[in-house]
Amino acid sequence: MLLAFALDPLVTLLQRIPLPRGERLPRAGAAAIVVVTLVLLLAWLLSLAVPRLIEELGHFVTGLPANLSRLLDEVRQWAVARGLGPYVDPAIESARANAPGSIQYLGGLIAGWIGKLFGGIVQILGLAVLPLLVFYLLAERGAVLSSLLAFLPGDAQPRIEAVRHAVGRALDSYVRGQLLVCIIMGLVTGGILALLGFPVALLLGVIVGIAEIVPYLGFTVAAVAIGIAGYGVTPGFALLGVGIYIVVNQLNGMLLTPRVMSRYLKVHPFVVTVSILAGAELLGPAGALLALPGAAVVQALVADLAPRRGPREVEQ
Repeated sequence: MLLAFALDPLVTLLQRIPLPRGERLPRAGAAAIVVVTLVLLLAWLLSLAVPRLIEELGHFVTGLPANLSRLLDEVRQWAVARGLGPYVDPAIESARANAPGSIQYLGGLIAGWIGKLFGGIVQILGLAVLPLLVFYLLAERGAVLSSLLAFLPGDAQPRIEAVRHAVGRALDSYVRGQLLVCIIMGLVTGGILALLGFPVALLLGVIVGIAEIVPYLGFTVAAVAIGIAGYGVTPGFALLGVGIYIVVNQLNGMLLTPRVMSRYLKVHPFVVTVSILAGAELLGPAGALLALPGAAVVQALVADLAPRRGPREVEQ
């Protein structure tokens, strides 16, 4: 539903473009063009990102022993130059002795993550039906609504129609606000990484913008992508990129998202922040994702359907 609300303005825009004979594009045709374009764009982004990330991950794993040894040598030199050698040497020798086991553990951890990813392929394939559902909601929303209303008693349908308008208005506001947040995050992060000379900065900016849709999980995916891309230059470059992304993400969570969403949803930034925290606490990443549209829907339903009270009743 959220994706359909986000794409609906594009479908409407395509319908307004006149064809050579002066006709208009049918809504089903416009919806098909938008959905197919979105799927192809996503496939193109994945074809660019996944091979590069796998290549960088391979470099990371193969170069880890040498980089770890070089890092320990640099730490020792820094400690000796400041007279801290006797204190740091035991820790460095312990790290060298435990390095093979640590690297083996890290390799097993990465293999476990990859195993979990491919172990959930069946669930991921379930997302293949998503474009079809979005197409139906965009192209035949009237027919979909009529089919759903047929399950309800006739006297309840006017009330449901009022609810539908309230929910539609709330979700539309949420989608527009979230889209603005994603664009700003992608532009700011991608721009900073490009100024630093980061490889594939444009692609990383796109990943950051898309990742902003999914709290927690999206942050992890974007941070890993930035770290792996930066590691192809130097390990320090990877840490710099991840550190910058963490700072930008924190500023976004504290300042940008509450202000933007409060403007679009007509709720105070305090309510926006508390809604996200409460949703994350109750349902994890899914709760954080659904918290704001849920709060917007509840507010719209109360505003449209709850009985109004006068000033005297409110004071009492």
